[in-house]
Amino acid sequence: MSLLPKPWLPGIEVRGEGVFIVLRDETVDEWETDNTALAQRVGDLERRYQRYLTERRMFPRPLPPRSLLVHTLAHLLIRQLIFDCGYDSASLRERLYVSTDSGTRMCGLLIYTASGDAEGTLGGLVRQGEPGRLEGTFKAALQNAEFCSSDPLCMESPGQGTNSLNYAACHACTLLPETSCEQGNRLLDRVSVIGTGNQKRLGYLEEFRSMD
Repeated sequence: MSLLPKPWLPGIEVRGEGVFIVLRDETVDEWETDNTALAQRVGDLERRYQRYLTERRMFPRPLPPRSLLVHTLAHLLIRQLIFDCGYDSASLRERLYVSTDSGTRMCGLLIYTASGDAEGTLGGLVRQGEPGRLEGTFKAALQNAEFCSSDPLCMESPGQGTNSLNYAACHACTLLPETSCEQGNRLLDRVSVIGTGNQKRLGYLEEFRSMD
C-alpha cells in the first residue's frame, strides 16, 4: 500500500482458456415447471439456505432449481475434464451464470483456467469444447455421476456437507477443491442432473445420459 496516491494501478498478465456452455432456456423452463417432486426437493434446501444467509447477516438470495443444475453440472464436468485435458484439479475453476429475472435470464457456466505462466495455455480446454469432443466429455461425466462409492448414502442423503446445504454430493463424486468453486462446495445435487432410479424426471440430463 502506498502512502501517497499513485496515477497507476498494479496489474499482472495472465494466460488462460475456457469452455462456455449455455443450457437452452426453454428446456430448462420445461424441466422446472410442473415438477412437484423437484419443487419440493429444492424448496427444502432453499429454506436451509435462507436460514444460513440470515445467520450470517447476508442478503437473501433465490435458489431456483436451475441453480443446483448448473452448479452441479459444472462440478461434474470439471472432474471429467481433469482427465481429458491434463490439468490438475485445483487449476480448473467455475463461473456460474444463473438468473430467472425477466430482463436478465441466464442459464450457463464457464469452466476456465488462468495463470501467470504456461499452465493456462495448454489448449486442452479449447480442444475439448470442439464438436465431437464435448459430447464425449458430457457422456463420461454423467456416467461417472451415476455411481458414487458412498451410495446409497450419498444419493439418498437428506442433507450433507456444510450446514447440510448439499443433497447427493460428496468428495467421492462431486466436490472440488475450495478454490475451484464459487459457492464453497455448497448447493450441489447430482439428482438435479441425472435423476434417480424411480424419479428420472428430477434429472435435467437423464435422457441424454441414456442415449447411445
